[in-house]
Amino acid sequence: MRFTRWASTIEQKRAWAGFIFILPWLIGFIYFFLLPFMKSVLFTFSNIQIGTEGMTTTFVGLRNYRATFLEDPDNVRLIFSSLGDMLYQVSIIVILSLFIAVILNQKFRGRLLARAIFALPIIISSGVIIYLLKYDVLAQSLQGNKAADLFQSSELVQVMIQSGFNPKLVAYFTGIVNGIYELVWKSGVQILLFLAALQSIPGYLYEASSIEGATKWESFWKITFPMISPFILVTTVYSIIDTFTDFENPVMKKIFSLVSNMHYETVSTLGIVYFLLVLAVIGIVTAIISRNVFYIEK
Repeated sequence: MRFTRWASTIEQKRAWAGFIFILPWLIGFIYFFLLPFMKSVLFTFSNIQIGTEGMTTTFVGLRNYRATFLEDPDNVRLIFSSLGDMLYQVSIIVILSLFIAVILNQKFRGRLLARAIFALPIIISSGVIIYLLKYDVLAQSLQGNKAADLFQSSELVQVMIQSGFNPKLVAYFTGIVNGIYELVWKSGVQILLFLAALQSIPGYLYEASSIEGATKWESFWKITFPMISPFILVTTVYSIIDTFTDFENPVMKKIFSLVSNMHYETVSTLGIVYFLLVLAVIGIVTAIISRNVFYIEK
C-alpha cells in the first residue's frame, strides 16, 4: 500500500515537472498566437473603425469574405499563384537538398568547408540577406554589369525561343533557372536535416548489401531512401511552410500592404483563409507521403 502511494507520488511529481517545463511555451502560445488568432477571426466578421477613442467593431457577418474574394478577384489569383509557386519550389528544394546532402556526406578533402558554405543561409538568416543580394544583383544587371547576369537566363530564353519551344514552357523553365540562386539559399535547413539522416544510417547495412553484390544505385534506393523517408516528410512540410510564409510570396506581400494601409478586416479575412489553405496543403501532403514512410521498429 505504501509502495503504491509512493509510486503515485513520483508519477505526480514527474507530471508536474513536465507541466512546469512546457509552461513557458504554453504561455507564449496562448498570449502570442491563440489570442491574436481568435481576435483575427472576430475581425473577419466585423467592420472596424479607428477613431480618437480607439478601435470600434461592428458585426457584419460574411460581408468581408464576399468583398475579399468576390469583389476583389486579385486575391484569388494571388492565392493560386502562391500555390503554384509552392508546388515547384518545394519539389526543387527537397530534391536539391537531398542531392547536396548525399555529396556532403561523402569523404573528400575540404568537406568541412563545403558543409559550412551550405550552412551559411542558416547562420546569417537568409531571408533578408537573400533579398538584398538578389536586388543588388538585379540593380547591377540594369546598370549593364555583365557579372550580374550570372543568376539570370536571358540568353537561355533567346536560345529556347529560336529553337521553337512553346513560350509558356520557356517562361516556366527559365523561371525555375532564375530562381535557382534563391532556392539554394532556402535549402540550408533541409540540407542539414538530410545530412543528419544520412549519418544516422547504420554502416553494416551498406556492408551487407555490398557483400550481396548490390550496386551503389541499388543501395541508395533499397537502403538510403527508405531510411531517410521520415526526414523527407519533415523537410517537405518545413519547405511548404517556409515557401508559403516567405516575404516575397505574393499573398504575404498583399497582407503586408493591407496592414500598412490599416485595412484590418480585409487582411484578417485574407490571412485566415490563407492559413486554412496552408493547413489543408500540409494535411494532404502529409497524408500522401506518410503512406510511404519507413520507420525502424525497435
